[in-house]
Amino acid sequence: MKISVILFIFIAISVGLALSQPVYKQNNINWKQFSPLYTNKEDTVLIVDTKAKNVLKRSTNGGIDWSSNVIDTQGNTIYGNAGYYQRDDNVMVVNFPSYGKTQISVSNDAGTTFTTSQVFPYRIVSVTPHLDMDGYVIARSDKYILISQDFGLTWNNVSSNGQTLFMPGGSSFYSEPLWDPSEKTGSFFAILESGGTGAFSVSKDMGKTFKTLINGAVDMIYTDNYYYVGVIDAQKGGNKLYVKSLFSVVASTMDGFLLCEFPFGEDVQPNDFRILDDSSGAIFMGISNSRDGETSNKRYGTVYVSNGAGNIFTLSVNHVSISSNGYYDFMPLYGAKGSYLYNRVSNYKDTSTAPVTMQSFISYDNGGRWNRLSPPTNMACTVSGPCKLNVHGLSAFVDKTRGYGPIYSIASAPGLVLATGNANPALSADPIKNRVKTVFSTDNGQTWSKFFDEGTIYEFGNYGSSIIWATAMNDTKTFYYTFGLGQTQTSVLMNLPSDVDVINIITSPTNSGNKFIFLVEDSNDFGSMIGVDLTKVLPPACDDSMMDSYTTRCILGLQTTYRTVKANTNCYMTQTPQVSRKYCQCTVEDFECDIGYENADDSSADSDENTGSTSGNPSAPEQLNCRVSLTSQYVPITEENCTPGQVYFKSKGFRMVAGSQCTGGVNATYSPEMIMCPSKHSSSGGKGWIAAVVIGIVLVGLGGFGFYLHKYNPELKQKILKRVGLSKTGPKYSVIGIKPNSLADDEFGIEDDDAQILNDNDLQDNEDF
Repeated sequence: MKISVILFIFIAISVGLALSQPVYKQNNINWKQFSPLYTNKEDTVLIVDTKAKNVLKRSTNGGIDWSSNVIDTQGNTIYGNAGYYQRDDNVMVVNFPSYGKTQISVSNDAGTTFTTSQVFPYRIVSVTPHLDMDGYVIARSDKYILISQDFGLTWNNVSSNGQTLFMPGGSSFYSEPLWDPSEKTGSFFAILESGGTGAFSVSKDMGKTFKTLINGAVDMIYTDNYYYVGVIDAQKGGNKLYVKSLFSVVASTMDGFLLCEFPFGEDVQPNDFRILDDSSGAIFMGISNSRDGETSNKRYGTVYVSNGAGNIFTLSVNHVSISSNGYYDFMPLYGAKGSYLYNRVSNYKDTSTAPVTMQSFISYDNGGRWNRLSPPTNMACTVSGPCKLNVHGLSAFVDKTRGYGPIYSIASAPGLVLATGNANPALSADPIKNRVKTVFSTDNGQTWSKFFDEGTIYEFGNYGSSIIWATAMNDTKTFYYTFGLGQTQTSVLMNLPSDVDVINIITSPTNSGNKFIFLVEDSNDFGSMIGVDLTKVLPPACDDSMMDSYTTRCILGLQTTYRTVKANTNCYMTQTPQVSRKYCQCTVEDFECDIGYENADDSSADSDENTGSTSGNPSAPEQLNCRVSLTSQYVPITEENCTPGQVYFKSKGFRMVAGSQCTGGVNATYSPEMIMCPSKHSSSGGKGWIAAVVIGIVLVGLGGFGFYLHKYNPELKQKILKRVGLSKTGPKYSVIGIKPNSLADDEFGIEDDDAQILNDNDLQDNEDF
């Protein structure tokens, strides 16, 4: 009897242990051309499998199990060799059954059922769903504009009046039409052919008539906050950029578009523009300049920032680290609007063959002031010198010889930041592998702790209360997970045929669940996916007693309090953390030097002597000292050149940081004076200054100058697609516009042979850092 009882207890314990393990399953589906698409229906994920002749497959349990294929309501298998698009519950899968023909399958219930269209006698590409009008999408077929009102089942050629799209010089693709995001109607923009150049035009009647707004246009893009148009200046040469604010539209003769100008002379031309972020209301733009057509150093670039209207640009930081394919290590922290982190090249004076070394800086006032990161107390400094925390940015993630997890934060987990790096004076682009650690912050980067003893790739789940990760240093069969912000870490050795290289870990766009997909490669660089489900190992759901409150310092005029899991508490969150905000009085941190001025204290993050710390809440300087810049080309509006009878603003040398919502305080001290222009002067208006930056888009020279977007650079676009995917739905790894939900068409130039992604065995050591 005792033996039976003991045997029963042993069996019960064994079963309990078996049930308390995460569920995982490797699926032989190639993710490297089309990244998984998370739909609006919980746990429903779609992917086009190139290993199975581009058949559409579906998972209804978060990527663990996949159907052999998806069948439409007509009983036919759905194919999608040109990718998929999504808007709310509408999903479009595009297939080219033969050359010059298109067939589209549409779902109106988040991928549950599909209806397939007839075969259209043309190729439908560059599809953009309307933000407000359900079912409306705009696209192009070669040089013609197409509009659908049923999400792609039928199409109308609105170019029947003879208008054709422009093909920029140096490109083999026509420009694409886009909806006007500031209108809830059928208004759209298109770059039309006009005598060999592009005419940026608007149609407010679904293509019946067009009005030309800007000549010389070569491309356009929009974000949630701004619309951008790239232009080649046919008269003066060089590049121009126009911007339209979508939240504070100004009156102009060009439908709200204003010309961007920058604080460098006309003899210096921007070779490329990279839109880094505009989520705080300010536009951060990375610019690589050249003189006489020669491109500046590709190891680093300069970041400029606009004011709140997006129309006045000043220098933010110099010598920002750039990847070999042009990605800046400059990223927002999504848990604290107005907070940014960037990597400065510390050896920028060295020759271009020397390994790049970087130092990390953080700002909590939209880039007004920058400080070094405080090193974790549990992380050793391994070389002599003033040791600070330095973390990898996007350049390390997209580099196939490294692939470390970059600075990562998500909006649904305020305060939480993951990164990889070291606690030395600087971080090398080719670091010694055993010095790379994973670090974690729960207070928006003010303090840090060592999270894991090597470099990893990671993802948040359950609104940040769960974290899952795997090594980025070598091939592996092991992954790790934790609840309660890393206090207890559990490893899982997977039963796989061989070790795999974990390229990325993805989950639903809201990071609300506990199911993940590992995008992996084998030793031959063939892609497959591993679905992981933590449901069976979930701790109790968090209740109020398990939560703590954290209050930030005043950032952009707001002090934010959010709820987070208490330290050493093992629970998981079931909803977005509660957030409350209150307005702050204006301080000097809410102001910066105006255009045409520079900081008289010369204490920017670009100074070699700057070793400031963000530990705690550092006190702000008592006053801001700005002086007239001797190098600025800006011509301000004054009494001598203002428009008679109109009001103009006379700068005191300062301007409020874009996005700040502060009130009172020092506002009157630093704000400009409002002055009426005397009537005795002629009406010669001042020179307007506009600036712009578009997220995740690079505009580089066409034929020596001009613009060249990702869509015209298939190799670069595919590299990012294979890493984290491309979409306009939200951020991934703190890069706006990069997200696992990939949209692909024939313009991507995607081929399996092009899939050259990080191989951990390619990691190289550096003797210094």
